[in-house]
Amino acid sequence: MNSTRPFSKSGNLFKPAVQYLASGRSPKPNLHRRESSLDDLDDDDYDIERRAADMEGSTSRTSHSSKNSFSELQPGVPLIDISRTPSPYPRSRSAAQSEDEDDDFEPASSIRPLVSSDIGSGGSIWKRVFRSGGLGNFFFGTWMGWQIYVGLLVFWVGGCGFGLLLMNRFILWTGVYKFPYPLAATYIQLVLTHILLLGSASLTRGIARPLRRLGFGAAVAPSLPAAPPGGYRAAGKTRIPILQFGKWLSSGTGGIAGGGIFEFDSKVARQVLPLAFVYVGKVMLSNLSFAYAVLPMYQLARIGVVPLSLIVSAYLQRENHSVSTLSSSLVATLNLLLASIRPGVRVTWESIVAGVFSSLFVALYPILLLRTYRALVSGLVPQGDILTGYPSIANDESAGNREETRAYWRTLHYTSLLSIIILTPILLVSGEVGNIFHNCYFLDVPFFWFLTWCGGIGSWAVFASTLLLIKATSPLTATFLAIPRGAFQLVMLSHFKMPVHSWIGISLCWVSSAWFLLARRDEGRTLDRLRLEGR
Repeated sequence: MNSTRPFSKSGNLFKPAVQYLASGRSPKPNLHRRESSLDDLDDDDYDIERRAADMEGSTSRTSHSSKNSFSELQPGVPLIDISRTPSPYPRSRSAAQSEDEDDDFEPASSIRPLVSSDIGSGGSIWKRVFRSGGLGNFFFGTWMGWQIYVGLLVFWVGGCGFGLLLMNRFILWTGVYKFPYPLAATYIQLVLTHILLLGSASLTRGIARPLRRLGFGAAVAPSLPAAPPGGYRAAGKTRIPILQFGKWLSSGTGGIAGGGIFEFDSKVARQVLPLAFVYVGKVMLSNLSFAYAVLPMYQLARIGVVPLSLIVSAYLQRENHSVSTLSSSLVATLNLLLASIRPGVRVTWESIVAGVFSSLFVALYPILLLRTYRALVSGLVPQGDILTGYPSIANDESAGNREETRAYWRTLHYTSLLSIIILTPILLVSGEVGNIFHNCYFLDVPFFWFLTWCGGIGSWAVFASTLLLIKATSPLTATFLAIPRGAFQLVMLSHFKMPVHSWIGISLCWVSSAWFLLARRDEGRTLDRLRLEGR
């Protein structure tokens, strides 16, 4: 055995440095190294390994004692958690995310991102609901609350749509103050809708503090422009009301979307212009069809809305509908068709043509509305930030939440304003304005304007809440809502006097609507599970 080996039979571990230099080896003995070449192995390897094991044992005991003393000060925590449990942070749900993509029986923190994970865990959930911010947290952060929120939206949009149809029936068809001018009635409703949007946005700013306490801070309309000019916040405030109002108009603050009453950004207007054209075609042709046909014929003319919505969503959104969704929606449509058939009813070509063409706009409107809203949200995201498919949290101080709120109000503002601009020349060319001044003798009667304002309120409610419903569910779900609503309004406006085949069709229509609801719910759960497993 070579005499310059670090370990020798004599066990002298501290040899002179000259021997190490002479042997050409490093002077640092590595006690933990076990690797050696086969040429160096000899009969003394047993003693070498025994001594090395003793040294390692001593080192291990020292390390173990040090480790125990350290663990007494700080308990051991694994640095990497390789379990498949969800993230401890609440998941964000986009305002643009649909119910069909986000339904699963998961804990509150993993289903709705708008609240902290303690909602619904421990104690009475109703005590947590009525604490500060708990109501909004309950609706947007728990499974039961989210189902209640979606159910309220469905009943609200369906009920407001039925109320608007009743008001249009009173205005266009019945009563002493019959107003058979559908274009003028549509134009008045659009103007009143824009006024009510301005009032509702101002109302949310006035009650911003209570809304934030309830957890609905995201509903507060923005009061400042997206990019205020320099020195705007430091500008002085005048106490004279007239000067305040004039400054409010000229400075571009307030209004519906934070840019003042006369807010008009050409870039945003170009993005919203296709949606405004579709919206005008939807309301104008629908009112034309309703003005020249009874309700059963009006529904027959528009019976193709849901099939067209299935085709358009598959083409524009690349959405693959399941067999359950296709079957339930088409069966419900056929049953409503069966219930609406009335033999011997007078039909006019204007109502049929307007109803058929309006079906395309009605099917396209929810899809284009959601796409426009998403485009506006993307345009408001600061450069360099990433806009994911998940929404921001409910904290109204969140930048993402502010962008979604501003995009919501911008969508409503520009769609309403551009719709009025588009419909104005159509109304003037139609000649209805001259006929109204020559033939309508009740323009100064308060009850006529009361009915008109009721119609405007219904139009505003449907217009403002449709986007909320589409964000919470999907465009197809919002379009399909007209099927059970049509069956209900057919029963109510017929005063429960219908033939047997109509009752059968309505009953099967409601059963098919429940089938559609369950099918879309199951699809949402499946998609949510796949997304959670892929994270």
